[in-house]
Amino acid sequence: MSDPATEAPERPWPVRVLLRWRAVLVLVPLLAGLLIAAAVGANMLRAEPERDDTVPDVTCWDGAQRPAAECTEPTGVAGLRWVFPSVDPDECRQVQARGKNAASVVQLVCRTTFAAQTVRITYTRRPSAGASKAALRKSFGNAEPSTAAGGDRLSYRARDGDGLLTARVGVTYADHPFSVIVEAPDSGLRDRALRSLVRFRPADQVRVRPETEA
Repeated sequence: MSDPATEAPERPWPVRVLLRWRAVLVLVPLLAGLLIAAAVGANMLRAEPERDDTVPDVTCWDGAQRPAAECTEPTGVAGLRWVFPSVDPDECRQVQARGKNAASVVQLVCRTTFAAQTVRITYTRRPSAGASKAALRKSFGNAEPSTAAGGDRLSYRARDGDGLLTARVGVTYADHPFSVIVEAPDSGLRDRALRSLVRFRPADQVRVRPETEA
């Protein structure tokens, strides 16, 4: 029979309960922490990086800052001077176009002396690229054009001259509403005048300024 004096006193019941459940009490927070960490990690793996859908602005032909798709075709006399940097205000005058949709056509006629002979250059902006191509095709007797500038421009030519301004060449952009006609006494002078006197903007710079001019 044990000696009551040597027996350990009985622990209070709350202590006995805590001792009995201590393993569970330790494991529950540990498991909860692991589950939270796993959930956060899964969400990070599933999350896509944020994408910047902002379209950067460019400088349009008129100096406005917009997305490239919002840059319009150049308009008015200022537009012609932008597309054709060779336009000389001192030698050119604006004229009223004739025919269908004349009110929406902008035209500059320039007379100059080249190789001691008179050359006439007509710069035109029509309502659309299709209208520009149709007008030149009609003006040159429905002749088939040749391509230039990698297909960005179309060229039409008329017969040799007879001493008057009857040797003609017309050039229109394929995808922009701008054209130019050069008239001279003979085809040789006509072609040299086109090469020497007329400057074209590259097609990809008609609506958007290059970075060097932005």
